[in-house]
Amino acid sequence: MRKIIYLSLVFLFLWSIKSFAQYEGTVGLGAHAGYGNKIESVGAGAHLHYYYTNNIRFAPSFTYYLPRKGSSMWEVDADAHYVVPVSWLFSFYPIAGLHYSNRKFDASKVSGFGEEDRTLHRVGANLGLGLQYDIGYKTRISFEYKYQFIKDFSQSSFMAGIGFWI
Repeated sequence: MRKIIYLSLVFLFLWSIKSFAQYEGTVGLGAHAGYGNKIESVGAGAHLHYYYTNNIRFAPSFTYYLPRKGSSMWEVDADAHYVVPVSWLFSFYPIAGLHYSNRKFDASKVSGFGEEDRTLHRVGANLGLGLQYDIGYKTRISFEYKYQFIKDFSQSSFMAGIGFWI
């Protein structure tokens, strides 16, 4: 009987360490890849996660989309996440933030007359939802859907990423 009580106390202690984990002030780095439906291209980039509190983190990121049909694009996002733990390993988070994109169009790569080269700089906003799964000590994978509100170029963006706490 004592072994069961001791074992139960050990499990309770281990559970309490995870449930009261302190993330405040920690930083994580990662890489992501995904698809933008308006640019119709695959993108890849890097992100940083800074936990302001245990649940609120700031997540600046950079994504470059591969050129397609004469268009290329890169973007910088400054998002905030409110992390809601569902279990020890799984969390979801709503996403809200600011967006800046640089989209270039190269008319020489498209067989149309009257087209001109142009570069568009746009500021916008992001709203979305993310899922995070901790796959090991200080390692996580994430899946995000964001709708990017951009003048003349709003799009849905799907990203999958891997990250590491430093």
